[in-house]
Amino acid sequence: MQAQLPLSILATAACLCAQGDFDFDKVTPGTLGGTLTLSVENAPASMPLLTMVSVTAGPTPITLVDPADSRSVSVGIEVVSLWTFQVTSATGTSAMSVPLPNLPSVQGYVFHWQAATLPGATTLFDQISNPVTTHHVQVQTSAALPAALLSARAAATVCETPNRPGGGDFLLISGGTSEFFNFRTLDSEAGPAVNAPTALYAAATLNDGRVMFTGGLDLTGVTTTACEIYDPASNTFSAAAAMPGPRAGHAAATLQDGRVMVVGGTNNFTDLTTAIAGVSNSTFLYDPVADSWSNGPNIGGRRLVPGLTRLSTGLMLVSGGIEATVLFGIPIAVTSTDKAQRYDPATNSWSNVPDMPAGRAYHQDNQVTLANGNLMLSGGVLVPSLLNVANAASIADADIYDPVANTWQSTTMLHARTGHSATLLPSGEVVVCGGSEGLLTAAVGLDAVSIFDPANSTWTAIAPMVEVRIGHTARVLPDGSLVLLGPGTSGEAMHF
Repeated sequence: MQAQLPLSILATAACLCAQGDFDFDKVTPGTLGGTLTLSVENAPASMPLLTMVSVTAGPTPITLVDPADSRSVSVGIEVVSLWTFQVTSATGTSAMSVPLPNLPSVQGYVFHWQAATLPGATTLFDQISNPVTTHHVQVQTSAALPAALLSARAAATVCETPNRPGGGDFLLISGGTSEFFNFRTLDSEAGPAVNAPTALYAAATLNDGRVMFTGGLDLTGVTTTACEIYDPASNTFSAAAAMPGPRAGHAAATLQDGRVMVVGGTNNFTDLTTAIAGVSNSTFLYDPVADSWSNGPNIGGRRLVPGLTRLSTGLMLVSGGIEATVLFGIPIAVTSTDKAQRYDPATNSWSNVPDMPAGRAYHQDNQVTLANGNLMLSGGVLVPSLLNVANAASIADADIYDPVANTWQSTTMLHARTGHSATLLPSGEVVVCGGSEGLLTAAVGLDAVSIFDPANSTWTAIAPMVEVRIGHTARVLPDGSLVLLGPGTSGEAMHF
């Protein structure tokens, strides 16, 4: 079974060199047989404008055409016949529509664009724009993989094992078992024995490439302090020091200095009431060199299934989660919180950041660090209140945090989603696949796929997946394609 996806153009303002003298960017991506529209802003007014395009990247020294100009451009010179001239407006703007031939031979091409005004006072070129790269992408198929996984996998932890002899670049762990997926042969083989918990644990990749599993529910359903580390070099799991207290439904992430931080979660997951009553605001810190734990400073609020990530600045951000207010061991308030805090390892302290645009929980696996260093949180679960848990529903918003400006902005996805995948593509865009929408008690599974362009904060729907997927795993392969695995034994690939 194959679902044909459309031919499309994905364009990004790729800064292959220093920022240009004026702004050159795409306006509207095109399709083969249509047009690609590009725009120029902040250029010199009423001056001739040369638009250059090539299928190879520069740099190309301008001395090839003007010995007096020592600058370079980020385009090649093999398709000079496609270069065009026009004149900028009185306000220094220009727009151009480039026809895109409807030819299969064009698919897969990458074109490099740059513009320059002329003449200069002493050189041929006056000002030169930033470069733009357009990727002519055909997702040829959203096709089922020829081989199935050995076991059904939902919400699997994925370890990348590029140096394992014989291949098998991804190790999937879920349900107390593991298996390798080899993206070169598209088949699977059994992995090493797993002693790690089966559910509600948290995983963090150590700086040396090992992967640590913390807490969760053991094989009997009891919340545990047990921790385990997978070593790709030896292809084995081994026990690590136990946490200071049991945790399930917590979050874990690796600090810049190599330590692992664990935040929130509950000390008892026997049922919903005990889980809420046991929700914690404490943090634990693990030192992999000493194989030891210490208590960290408390976060602001008791959080179940929060988000935790290391920001591009090196600070840690805890976001959202199901916040519980407990009085004398009895939960009196439960809601998906919009609160967030930052942890500074240098001062060993938390500080408040502005509230998120929306409360959310269960979004730990849908955090994406964008190419500019901003953090994107997509979808998740909104629990309105303790008395309204039955109306818990998936969220349609995605929030983007700027760690430098300490600000949030929000964008609305094409679908409300939880249990979906959000993956950063080589283009800098984010592809969001599957999940479920609606009330959690009457959720509707999705096969929908959307692409988010951070450059202009727009969402675009592309053709759907082969089947509905909730709690699946997504990874970008070295060739730029996307592989989706689970939640059952099936998988599929999208070729970007």
